[in-house]
Amino acid sequence: MKSLTLSMLFAGVSSTAVLMGGGVNPVQAAVLIGNLPQNNDGGNTTTFPTNSIPTIKAIAFTLPTGKNYSLDNVILRLSGFSATSASPIVQIRNDVGTSDPGSTILASFTNPSSLGGTNNYTFTPVSPFTFSAATKYWLYVTSTTGTNFGWRSSSPNKAATGIPGITRNEIRASVNGAAFSNSTVLNTFQINATAIPEPSAIGALSLLGLSLLASKGRRREG
Repeated sequence: MKSLTLSMLFAGVSSTAVLMGGGVNPVQAAVLIGNLPQNNDGGNTTTFPTNSIPTIKAIAFTLPTGKNYSLDNVILRLSGFSATSASPIVQIRNDVGTSDPGSTILASFTNPSSLGGTNNYTFTPVSPFTFSAATKYWLYVTSTTGTNFGWRSSSPNKAATGIPGITRNEIRASVNGAAFSNSTVLNTFQINATAIPEPSAIGALSLLGLSLLASKGRRREG
């Protein structure tokens, strides 16, 4: 029994190595979409909150057909706030077929433990979330009352890129609870995600592992 268990473990490890080395890699971390690294800090800064510029900023993007992706984290380039008072609210929201973000919060994030100064800050999801292929989502950023921080951008705007086929859609802003309007400022962000194994890749992994195990069993019998 011990020998069989070790053989099954060896088969699983070997099949995983073969798949990864042969180009059938079921686990692929990637930049889903984003425009890091920052070109400079000379672009417009969206400040949260004030009475004259947006207190909500939302950037839409649509995944291509094919793979689903598991959310890893979101990176924002932020500045100009007190480490003790800043409290950004970062979310992934749904799309309802209009030019504005939906009201359903699909993913929320834990803020970095230390905030202060101009830097790239990583926000980690509170719970797992999966981006579905061929689906539109919104990166939604706002703040709690009484906090102050800036979301930086490059000058000129730096285009967002990512996995093949992903599309960056509308950029929308809301001033102190007013209706959303179009924005020309593409703030600096990056959404990292991991490709979810396709059923064919999982099947190949299982079959290869069983094949290796059976082969070892035949060699022992012979």
